[in-house]
Amino acid sequence: MVAPPAVPDERLSNWRRVDDTTETPFDAAGVTVSARVVLFEDDDLRTVVRDRAGVDRIWRFFLAARLSVSPVPPVPGTLRGLVATRAGRDFADRLDARGFTAVDRVERRSLRIGDDDATLFRYDARCHVEGVTLSVDGWLATWVPDRDVRLAGGAYPTGVVDATEPDAAAALRDALDPTAFRSELFELIRGTG
Repeated sequence: MVAPPAVPDERLSNWRRVDDTTETPFDAAGVTVSARVVLFEDDDLRTVVRDRAGVDRIWRFFLAARLSVSPVPPVPGTLRGLVATRAGRDFADRLDARGFTAVDRVERRSLRIGDDDATLFRYDARCHVEGVTLSVDGWLATWVPDRDVRLAGGAYPTGVVDATEPDAAAALRDALDPTAFRSELFELIRGTG
C-alpha cells in the first residue's frame, strides 16, 4: 500500500477532499508503479458561481500523489523521469475527464520545492458551460524527494473567452481571480511532500 502524499491541510481548509484512491498506472516488464492520489475541489468558488450565475460545476481542483516504483530501480533518475513524463500525459487525460477541452501542454520548466527541483508542466484548456466558454490553466509538478515520486497540481479558470449568456458571463468574470488562483495553487504544490 502506498502512503498518501503529505498535503498542506491548513491551506486546504476551504477545499473539500473528494477522492483518495490507490491506482496502478503501470505494470509491465517486471516493474510496477503504484500511485496514491488525493483530490480536492474548491466548494467556495462553486457556491459563488452557482449563486451569481446559476451555473453549477467544479471550477478549481487540486491533486497530490505519491508514486512508488517497485522494484526500486538501480538507476532511479531514468525510470523516475519516465514516470514523471507519463504522469504529465495522464494529467492531461484527467483534465479531459473533468470536462476540460482543447487540453494542450504549452510549457515545461523547473520549480524549486523545498530542497528538490521539480519539473513543472503548464497546460492550456477550455471549459464550456451553459453558453459560456472559459480559458483554463492547469499546472502539474513532478519531483523525487525520496525513493517515491511526488505529483501535485490542479487547474482553474482564467477568463471568459466567449458567451451567449451575458449575465452568466458577467457573473463569472466577477468571480474569477486567476492571479490569486495561481498563487494559491503554487502554495499548495510547494506544501506537498
